[in-house]
Amino acid sequence: FIQLMRRIANRPFAMEALNIENLQRTLERLDNLMGVIQRALGEYLEKQRSDFSRFYFLGDDDLLEIIGNSQEPGKVLCHVAKMFAGIASARVSSDAQPDDTLTAFDAMISKDGEVVPFYKPILVKKHMGVKEWLKQLEERMQSTLALLLEQAVQEDSSSIVSTASEEGKKTFI
Repeated sequence: FIQLMRRIANRPFAMEALNIENLQRTLERLDNLMGVIQRALGEYLEKQRSDFSRFYFLGDDDLLEIIGNSQEPGKVLCHVAKMFAGIASARVSSDAQPDDTLTAFDAMISKDGEVVPFYKPILVKKHMGVKEWLKQLEERMQSTLALLLEQAVQEDSSSIVSTASEEGKKTFI
């Protein structure tokens, strides 16, 4: 393609460019190759989506950007809101990390700015693929919210018990 474009660039007039030997055949061959490449790319992106279903919420351009920046979690975070309804981003931990760790996330941040700390931070290691740590983010989000819900229910249960009697209602604050 580049060679063909160089040959065309050397001929400033369209009629001269049309006289290039085998131009039509070369363009048809390049068109066929482009179709093969596009199909292969589509199949690759579909495989990535089947491996991590949250990728179905992203367009091809966003997914390619995530895959291309898999070793830069900060660049991937801008796409988190498209994959997870309740999360706008994740907070990067300020604690010191081991040498093999790219970054650590210690909390999720909602679209409204609410910060919910994870019960255990997510360590993004240098050898990890982007799907691996995004799956950890999904799991950690679910388990942290389940834990917080369980704690809230337990707190509510204790308030019901303490307000069941007249004495408990007087001392309950």
